[in-house]
Parts: sequence; C-alpha cells; structure tokens
Amino acid sequence: MASVSGDIWHDNPFPLIPVVRLGPSADLGAAPVEAADSGNATVGTPTLEELSQLVDDYLAERPAGGRRGRTIALVGDFGLGKSHALREVYAALGARPDGPAMWIVDEPSQDMGRMYRDRLRGPGDTSRGRRAFEELVRDYYAYVTANRVGEQGSDPRLGTLDEIAAGLRDRSLDPDKVVSALRYDPEVIHADLRGTLGEVTEHRRFATALALLQEPPFTRMVWKWLNGEEPAEPLRERGITEAIGPSSGAGGQQYAAAGIDRVFDALAVQGFLHGRVGSPYVLLMDSLEKVLDWPEENRRTFVDAFERLVNIYASRGGLLVFCVSPDGLQALRASVHERVVQLWPTGFSERLTGELVAAYVEAGPDRSIPRPRRSSGPFGPDALRLLYELTEGVPREVLRTCRQAWQLSEDRDGAVREVTAAAVLEAVSLLHEKVSKREVTADVHKALDLGQWRIASLDPVPARVSSPPDTDEEVLYWLAPAPNTYLAVILTRSVLLAGDAERIAAHVHGLRSAVHPARFEALLVVNGHVSQPMQDRLARSIGSRPLVYRQGPFAQSVDEALRQLGRRLEEVRREEDLVQLGERMRRDLERQTAQLTELRQAMATLTLEARPGVVPRRTEPSTPQLTGPVPESPSEPEQAAADLPGPVRRRFREALAVLDTVTRRVAGRTMTRRSAATPSELSALGCATLVRALTEDFRGSVAAWHRTALRGVPTDDQLGELRRICREYETAVEVLPVHLLGSAGQAHPLTAARTVEVLAEEVWGTLSAATVP
Repeated sequence: MASVSGDIWHDNPFPLIPVVRLGPSADLGAAPVEAADSGNATVGTPTLEELSQLVDDYLAERPAGGRRGRTIALVGDFGLGKSHALREVYAALGARPDGPAMWIVDEPSQDMGRMYRDRLRGPGDTSRGRRAFEELVRDYYAYVTANRVGEQGSDPRLGTLDEIAAGLRDRSLDPDKVVSALRYDPEVIHADLRGTLGEVTEHRRFATALALLQEPPFTRMVWKWLNGEEPAEPLRERGITEAIGPSSGAGGQQYAAAGIDRVFDALAVQGFLHGRVGSPYVLLMDSLEKVLDWPEENRRTFVDAFERLVNIYASRGGLLVFCVSPDGLQALRASVHERVVQLWPTGFSERLTGELVAAYVEAGPDRSIPRPRRSSGPFGPDALRLLYELTEGVPREVLRTCRQAWQLSEDRDGAVREVTAAAVLEAVSLLHEKVSKREVTADVHKALDLGQWRIASLDPVPARVSSPPDTDEEVLYWLAPAPNTYLAVILTRSVLLAGDAERIAAHVHGLRSAVHPARFEALLVVNGHVSQPMQDRLARSIGSRPLVYRQGPFAQSVDEALRQLGRRLEEVRREEDLVQLGERMRRDLERQTAQLTELRQAMATLTLEARPGVVPRRTEPSTPQLTGPVPESPSEPEQAAADLPGPVRRRFREALAVLDTVTRRVAGRTMTRRSAATPSELSALGCATLVRALTEDFRGSVAAWHRTALRGVPTDDQLGELRRICREYETAVEVLPVHLLGSAGQAHPLTAARTVEVLAEEVWGTLSAATVP
C-alpha cells in the first residue's frame, strides 16, 4: 500500500540518467534547480561522513611545524556515489571564505595538455585565485629580501635592520619599498628569488616564470603560460621555450607522454609553493580508472607521474582526493597503497535506500505541496523492500528503477497514487532486458566459434524437456566436449524472485537426471538482471555460477566459462573411470588368485609325476594342461570374434599366442629343474594369466562393439565408445608388471610386454580407419 493514503503525485522527481559530474554545474548549490536532471539530494552515508571528517581534520591542523599531507582514495564500482561524495567535498571547500587553493580534474585524458588548458580548473581561473597565488609568490619575494637585509647587519642611519627583516617576514612591510629604500639592486633580489624558487619547486623553468610574475610587464605572459598556452617571445628569451602541456594532436602521439609529465610537474610545483609556507592546497580527481584503457606507454607514464604526485602531496602538506575503481587501484603500486587512505563506498542499507527515495520525492516538482518529512511518497513498504533487494542498495540503480517504476504507475492523467512491488519488478525487467534474444544467441555462437566447441549430433533429451513450454528457460546448445558427456547452454530472462530461482534449479536438475548426473554441466546465461545474492543461490542449486549478459567481450566470457565446466566434466569422468577400473581390477585379482591356486595344484601334480616311485593324485579332467600344442578347434571366445576384420583377428591371436608362449616357457623351466616354482616365476605366471584374461575380455568387447556397428559407418558416439574400450584396456595393462613377461621367442619380433602395450592402439587404428560396409 502507499505510504501516504490519498496523496497524489504528478511530475517524476527521479533523474533519467543519475550521473554526477565533478565541478561547478547548474544544479550545484543550496537551492535546487527544477530543470536539473542529475538531482540534488544527498543522503548522509558512513563513507560521506568519514570523508568529511578527514577533510575537516586536514584543514583544522595548525601549520606550525608543517601541515601533514594526506591522500584519500574513494574506491568502488560504478554507481556507488563516489563522484557525488567528491562533489560534496568540492562544494564544502568552495563555500569556505578561507578556502584552500584547489585544482579540479573531472577525468584524466591522454591529451593532458589540452585537458590542462581547457578543462583543469585551478586558482588561476578566477581573479581571486590569481591574486592569492601572486601574494604567495610575493611572500617568497619578501622572504629573500629579508634574507638579504639580515646579511647586512645594522645601519645606525636606518635603525635596526633586523626589525626590517622581521617586518618583511610577517608581511607588515612592502618588499618593493624596502628594496628601494635600501637601494638594493632589483636584479640581485630577483636572482635570489629565482634561486630560492628553484630550490622550492625543484624546477628551473617554473622558478624563472614565477620570479617574473612579480614584474608587471611579465605578469600577463606568465599567467597565460601557467594556463597552458605557448610561451611569449620574452619568456622564450629567458629559457621558457615550451608550453606546459603540448597537444598530442598537434605533434603526434609521441608528445602525449611528455604532456603528461609536464602537467603533473605543474601540479607538483604549485603544491611545493603552498606546502613550503604551510598553506593548504587540494587536488580533486575523478574517474582515475579511465587510464586503464590507454596505450601501454601513456598508461605507464601517467601512473608513474601520479605516484610521484601522491608522494609530494603526502610529504608536503597537500590534500589529494581521487575516485577510482578496484581495478584502477590495483594498477597502482603497493607503495602507493601504503600512502593512501582508502574509503570503500558500499550499497545503501534498506534504511538509507528509503531515505534516498524520500529525499528525491521531497525535492521533486511537487515539493510545494505540504508532505510529511522524509516521506517516501507513493512507494510503499513492500515496494521499498523489493527495491532494496533487487538493486542491492546501489544509488544509481535505485534512482533508475524508481524513475521507471514511477512511469509505469502513472494513470491516464499522469498522476501517481501508488508504486507497487509489481511495478518495481516490471521496472527492473524493462531496464535490464534491453538486448534481444537474437543478439544474445549470436554472442553465444561467437563463443562456440572461438573455442571450436563441438555441438552434439543429437540432443540427449526431448525438446519438451530441454525447453519446456510456458517457461523462460531454453537450451540454446547441447555441447559434447567428450563422448557421452554434455554441456547445456541455457538462456533465461531476469531472475528476480525466489520462485524464479527454484524453477530454474528444477529445470537443470531434470536435465541432469535425464542425461547422467556425473556427465552433465549447465551454463546459465541470464539476459537481464540477477542480484549477487541470487547468483550465489543459483550457483549452489545448479552447480555453476550464472553468466549475466553484458555488451562487450561477452563471447570470451562464455568461452572461458565453458572451458572451466569442460575441465570439471573431464575430472569427473577421470574419477569415474578410475573407480570403474579399480572395481574391475579387484574382480580380476580375485579371478587371478583362483587361477594361481589352480596353477600351483597343476604344477605340484606335474612335479610328482616326474619323480620316480611317486604315484600322483588323480586330477580332475578340467585341470588345464600347460604344455603341448594349442588345440586346433576354435574356442567359444574365438567363435564370438569371428566377425572381426582379418587384421584385428590376427592381432588378437598373436597377442594371445605370445601370452601362451610365456606361460609354457615359465612352466617348462620349472619342470626342467624338477622343483617348486619361485615367487618371481609365480608372479610372471600370474601376470601372464591376468593379462590373457584381460585380452580375452578386450576381444569380446571389441567384437560386441563391431556387431553393433555393422549397420553402417560408425557414428561419432560409436567411435567414442570404441575409444573408451581401448583406453580401459590400455589403462589396465599399464598398471600391471608386464615387464616380467620377458621375451616372446624368436618367432615374435616384439616382446610380450610391447605386444600387449600396443594392442589397443593397433585395434583402434584399424577399426577407426576402416569403413564398415
């Protein structure tokens, strides 16, 4: 419900584009301007209060012993009110009758010379500021005159010169009159002034120019040069041959770096002048992060010069306040971070969000109508709570949403009686769902081209499951990064409420269950708005963080996200394969143990038969015979593999024959010695037996696969299955001590170990290269 029942509002009090620009503007001041679009409302936040306290403490310090400088950084993402806070500092300092010397940079520019001439605002822009600066330089003139008087000792005719020197230092005496009365050579005094200014400013050209500022014929010329213009001919004759900031447009890009250095030299020199006499001076700079988009050389030059300026302001009693994004702050060296007081504005709390809305409603065009103080107008409690949750208290987003919701709540007469929560929801959707589905899909397709992602030949689930009707979710692409594994790229609109998140989670879980829980990942692309808490909630429920569509390098973001999910799928598949291999090895080891037991019994029987006078125990007919020729009649596995191509059958027969040869050789050697088998011989027999069993299973799996592929050319999925079968055999052989098998005899060019190691690769190469009729 509305916060004030029965009230009616007409004109929208919220700005269309809530952007604050540093410096004087039409809407700056105590009296609001109705036509101003950026608004005038200010809410007292903890960051603004802390910043004001730091500035007040700087101005309240006594200059005795030197004023302590400080540098303050307002760090945060866009829309959090950094520029607004900086403008409040500018307004507060400008309103002081004894305001300090102040320089304003609304944003840095690669053409620093042009920025210095046309946009940088400083004391030289006003007659009051010029007079104050000339008086500052005149104080240095009086200082050097006092030093010259003090060196002369006392003159009985003129009284005590020490008193004159003291009068010059406390500004009670005019230095020009003292020079005239004492008949000093003005050139000598000006030489002393240039020397002193050179020590103070650490810059020869500025020392010369500032010394000439005291001479009326040169005053106008020096001011023009200080304001960025080319030096006049009389100044050139005295060594001032270049402008403070050359234009990169006039001399090419190579002059840009020089312009950056010279502009910062000018700011440093003027800071030196004020800091030496204890006068406060302030530099305000907005949007420092824009230098991140500059070419490498210009960016490095700017960062180096800015860091020097930070050190000067901190050590020479200045106040430097600048706004920067977190990435921009990271671009500065750690040594600068230690010299900077960092203030991090955050989103407003729910209470401050309500105060911000109330402040704009009160300052709007209907403010002439009496209203309760701090009324949020037509915004009810439910609308304010939802407004805070969806915007996370970011001031710019709050104002944009309020303006849109206000427009949606207007009746035919343009009046607003209530802004409901539903209007806030619709406003958020309209503000953030500007890009069409076609454009988002095109950017996703660019990502697939960028990463050469393989689209699945067939969707693993029906269309009604992939993109259910009457929902906002749709699977744009099914990707197959590996056989039997899938990546689903899902597109949805804004996720604003808990019900939206639950619906998406249910959809993703349904897809995961329909495919395979361990072989499925989803990338959710949101074409609209989703708050950070909602992103965290979705990440917990679907297993991956959603990707919110933003214009710019979105295709690269999608490609990187898909690569991360693909690596996750590969790790899961690897773990699953290891579990399956471990289970298979466990079964094979159990079978090997049983076979070794039978081998021991058979060998013991053969040993007893070879000893004279010993009657062997009768064995069962099924006891395997380890010597003698291989039976000619084909076995059951041999018959099952009869359909395999001839080269593949021959490779399996050769491998099995090699393993049988190894077994007969080891058994025969044991019988020749007429002794029990040693542990090493038993290990070789066990390994050969286990490898033979694995090879038989491998042949059976390949034969079964070949029967399924007889209908035509193998599909990609069928080839992937064959590759999996071959990989499992390779993995199983790799973990066994096949090096114990030794040589396969003169009839075989390869060792037994090499024969089984290359078997899977040979089978894969033959079957994958052949076209099944």
